[in-house]
Amino acid sequence: MKRFTAATTAALVTAAAALAQDSVVPIPAPGATDAIIPWGGTVRHRYVVDLVPLTSSWGNAYQIGPVAKAHSDDDILFPSLILGSAAVSPDALGATAFASTAYSVWNAPGEGVNTAVNAPTATVGVTAFDWQFGLGFSDFSISTSFAAGAIIGRKSAEPARLFVDRVVAGAGRADNASVNTSTVSLGGVDASGNLAVRVDDFNSSGSTKVNGENIVSVSLPTRSTSLNRFFLLAGVNRGSDNPASVFEVNASTVTTNTPASLPASVAGSAFPLVLDFSNDYRPNGGAGINTHLAAGVDAHRGNPSFSLVNALGGVGTMASLARASSLPTAKTDTLNLTAINAVGTPVATRAATLPVAITDGAGFTANTSGDAEFLQYLSQVCFRGGNGQVGVGLDPATGDTLAAATATDPAMGEFVAVARFPGGGGGSSWTVAAFEGKPVLDGPAGATLGTIVDAAPLSISAPAIDRLGNVYFVAAYQPTGGLVGRALIKAVNTGAGYRLEALVKSGDSFLGANSTRSYTIDTLTLEDSDSIASGAFHSAHLLQPQEPGAVVTGASDPFSFGGAIVNATITYDNAGTPESYNAVLFIGPRAPGIVFCPGNADGNNIVDFDDITAILSNWLNNYAPPPDPATGPGDADASGVVDFDDITSVLSNWLDVCP
Repeated sequence: MKRFTAATTAALVTAAAALAQDSVVPIPAPGATDAIIPWGGTVRHRYVVDLVPLTSSWGNAYQIGPVAKAHSDDDILFPSLILGSAAVSPDALGATAFASTAYSVWNAPGEGVNTAVNAPTATVGVTAFDWQFGLGFSDFSISTSFAAGAIIGRKSAEPARLFVDRVVAGAGRADNASVNTSTVSLGGVDASGNLAVRVDDFNSSGSTKVNGENIVSVSLPTRSTSLNRFFLLAGVNRGSDNPASVFEVNASTVTTNTPASLPASVAGSAFPLVLDFSNDYRPNGGAGINTHLAAGVDAHRGNPSFSLVNALGGVGTMASLARASSLPTAKTDTLNLTAINAVGTPVATRAATLPVAITDGAGFTANTSGDAEFLQYLSQVCFRGGNGQVGVGLDPATGDTLAAATATDPAMGEFVAVARFPGGGGGSSWTVAAFEGKPVLDGPAGATLGTIVDAAPLSISAPAIDRLGNVYFVAAYQPTGGLVGRALIKAVNTGAGYRLEALVKSGDSFLGANSTRSYTIDTLTLEDSDSIASGAFHSAHLLQPQEPGAVVTGASDPFSFGGAIVNATITYDNAGTPESYNAVLFIGPRAPGIVFCPGNADGNNIVDFDDITAILSNWLNNYAPPPDPATGPGDADASGVVDFDDITSVLSNWLDVCP
């Protein structure tokens, strides 16, 4: 079977010409949108997203920006499709080099990548990244669905700039007049741009609708310039772009969950990690096995997670919810962890069941009656994502593997339960990272700013864990004296238990660096009508690898993780006219000090002739090296030295306005 390797991906990443996007329409009007029509001709775009400063409730420095908007809806009553499951890669690549590639860049309202709506943009040539990761998401309407992905690069000299290469990976129909032949749901993605999606015939019709249950790998770098619709031809499921699409599971009669991704960077070739409703694990879509279940575990539940945390063995850890008994009354109250090798074979298993009475060690106790269980695998989640319900991380102080999931206690409400698995074996132990009523603070031992509150049908999303033991999730949040909204929260792993830091919340506003328009976060995706939303925060929303040159050991440090994505509805103030989008926001750590703006050599927040003067006045000055981007006058690219590269940076970003 054809495989997509990391080497193949690197070689092909420049073979084609991504949707952000911090942009607005040129002429503001009610209902106007510059979201891309997915079958509008161009399936690949490349563009720049410049992140802007964000300060957390603890005063920590982060940065934020909309890396992708949902596709345009052909129903004019809706500005864009609904965002479904999303993921960032479990891995990140180091230095990569390639032929000069043009990315669209703009710093004015009305400019952008939708050539049918936006004004033309400038371009900047790129030949290398210092860091690279993958992004994927699905979006949908009542009539069809799509999957999209992006390879996102960053240069150390431009820490606030993301280079996004986005492509429509898969589609349910060919155009807005044709029948829908499949429903496409994202599972996972790797840093080389390999997407794993689930494809079925839900909401489909006609003789060419796909047959059965399917798991498809799509290579973003090798995608053609045409739409990749999934359909049935001569009795065989296929994609319009067949060379870039591999059906790992084809027309199965056994229902599958949305898959996680084993990345090419550790496996040599990327492939999906698949769980199905027959209680089997199917690495690479192959024959089912059940050796992924730990002793005493009867069955898995929900979608798989995957992390490169490998303290239990192998190259990483796959995890899922589980139940420990086959009795009809058995609850899903167990976490199952499977260490796997580079071909997906289980090499070790561990499991932990919620104890009767679980406490945070500071006064909160749940499950005193033994009725708490993990419920976030129910409803549409198994078929539409997200992945997964279990976060896997590490406590570096002990070397223990950590796993977390959100449980529901009929009496105490929802809480985030964290299990600890000692590296040398032995029994697991539990604590609680967050619960309804737990306060969000203004510092590690600070004052209360608000609390997590009870909300129907959901209060707390699935969690993710970083490699320093911090837990991340989206929750219903009420600031003191304010209205209930949503917040992305980091439960910081302190020596005295978990303390809550709000990273971003509904109602926050930012001045977009590219659009030069302010946007407000209306809401962060959390729930649908009866369950967790597929587009809500899940474990795959966290970018675990820390940034190169910024590896830290302090759990409260913003650089404890590489970043996170969260689906949101945002509204721009476009010259007084509201302009709303469903967008994927990226939140990442920011070095303290002056906010770096590429080409801004003199610190006056605009790239112009004064920057050339600053470079010449400080020629060959040698400053302290990054990661602090405030390196000194004349250093337009934050490399630590003033030289010809700074002149290039000024010319490449001419007349840009800094955030």
